[in-house]
Amino acid sequence: MADRPKAAVLGAGEIGLAFCALLATRFDPIELWEPDPDTGRAARKSGNAGRVSADLAGTVTDATVVIVTTGASERPGVLRDIATHLASGTVVIIAGTGHERALDDAARMLPSHASVICATPIAWTRTAPSTRSGSEPRSGGIGASSAKGKSPVRPFADAVAGISPSPTAHPDAVGVVQAILEAGGATAFFADPREFDALSTAASVLPTLIAATLVRVVLGETPTTTSPNDFDRAGGVAFAEMTRALEDPAQGIEGDVTTVSDHALRWIEQVIADLQATRQKILDGDTSPIGIDTTASRRRQWMTTRKSSPELAVLPDLPAPTRRRLFF
Repeated sequence: MADRPKAAVLGAGEIGLAFCALLATRFDPIELWEPDPDTGRAARKSGNAGRVSADLAGTVTDATVVIVTTGASERPGVLRDIATHLASGTVVIIAGTGHERALDDAARMLPSHASVICATPIAWTRTAPSTRSGSEPRSGGIGASSAKGKSPVRPFADAVAGISPSPTAHPDAVGVVQAILEAGGATAFFADPREFDALSTAASVLPTLIAATLVRVVLGETPTTTSPNDFDRAGGVAFAEMTRALEDPAQGIEGDVTTVSDHALRWIEQVIADLQATRQKILDGDTSPIGIDTTASRRRQWMTTRKSSPELAVLPDLPAPTRRRLFF
């Protein structure tokens, strides 16, 4: 491996730009693939990518590390198109929603000599809009950049990043991915892809779905020019905070929902059941229909211990995944 190997980042969204910023001090060149010309021009202005191109094959050719950050719906086509251009031993990092689907697609489409590892930051420090320069990636979605300036050292500061290696990934490649994330300020944890998908759906996709529901229910499908109850001023701040997930949703949220549909359906069904129970309590005259004291206490306990139910990520209606045996 060269002292300054080439890295390729596919997709110029916030995660893609954050990876470019992180890799800039460790790889040379950094090449960024972005087929949309407007997004590509904005990426060039960020200063984090050495070369921005719509040539997918040229971007990944001779790259030691390839990071795929495209939306879940576009990802299968991207994996198929890069398959014949990957050098032997290339480390392919897939960052985004749907680890289980991504690893299945990679197993079918990518050559066996590539080490494929899903590695997705699901939360990181926000940068206030008032202090963020125009060249910096926007905050929000599946994560938010804390980058300040053009060459941030730790773009994933305070992040938690789930790592799901493919069964054939070389141990050294897994170590490289962990080192990259930790160099960017993330706390890496290894998770079964099904487990990670369940947890990330609850952490990022479900809040966006609920925020969309609140907007439809409270504001209606079409904007209004008057507010007879003065809601805009009386409740605007609280409502804006509750629906903030819609401001900068993860790239391709529609495709994300489709990719993790089994997990999304389970969480939605649980939300519906809980709301129906609350509705019945109100109809029954319960003076504490949402149990705010108990609920707030549970949240405080979780904030302190960070311990959740072991059943949180279990999908009872699906078979348990086969775990890799390392030695025999």
